[in-house]
Amino acid sequence: MSPQQTHPANLPRILSTRSKYLNPKAETLPIDRSGPRIVNTEEAIRHTARQRTGNIFFILLRRAFSDLMVTLQDKSFRNRPNDQACQAYCAMDMDQFDGINALQNWANWRTLPENLNQRLPSAPVRIIDLCCGTGQSTEVLAHYAAPGSRILGLEYNPRFLELARSRDYPGENGDPANVSFNAQSVLETFRDETQQRLPESSVDLINSCGAVGCHFDPPATQILALEITRVLKTGGLATIDSGKAGTSTGHLEEIFKALGFSVLHRAKSCAADRCTQVCFQKK
Repeated sequence: MSPQQTHPANLPRILSTRSKYLNPKAETLPIDRSGPRIVNTEEAIRHTARQRTGNIFFILLRRAFSDLMVTLQDKSFRNRPNDQACQAYCAMDMDQFDGINALQNWANWRTLPENLNQRLPSAPVRIIDLCCGTGQSTEVLAHYAAPGSRILGLEYNPRFLELARSRDYPGENGDPANVSFNAQSVLETFRDETQQRLPESSVDLINSCGAVGCHFDPPATQILALEITRVLKTGGLATIDSGKAGTSTGHLEEIFKALGFSVLHRAKSCAADRCTQVCFQKK
């Protein structure tokens, strides 16, 4: 790369185009769907994650640059309560958000598959992706869910959903997944893309990555957990992130256990990850 290409003025373009070299249809190790639950090896999870997220050096560099830009533009969101974080996210442009979320995306391809391994049904399921942003966590769900599954992404920022709707969501076999979106707060009654209220006990999996553990205090998480309890089927799964900046792992588990959930697994993307995603099952 030439000195001119590496000039700071060109850094946003260089970093934002790194993802264009990633191939969502790159060869990945197959998921075993022969039994009632999907089975994946640790090696397969890591291999797929590397294929879909790229070099960690560029991910960290892009995130650091995006963090600096939003701080200088007074769009900082870190350690802010949910309503203030929503306002900050809404002020970002798409490249800024994807840059900020680059490390979270790297983590999603590691923690979420680990929590779903030997727990997600091999048959088609109905899924809700909470605070889906521009659709990065939705891509992970589309890859691991069985063909014929339906995924609904809920996101407060309509501009983020414009980009989310423009993405491709290939399943493991390369065929497009059935994905739809609705612009709403996840602290309100869950609604589908036609604004219809989701029926009780109608969903198999509800996921949250990088939201509850970063921006939801325990009272907000309690509201969210009540709605998750309403729409999730008995035996259904909830994979919810936790962290000290938002709702801690201890508080999260306390809230969900009080509503009749059991803890099946906890996953971290790496030893240095400050967040833990907890996999709950509704009894």
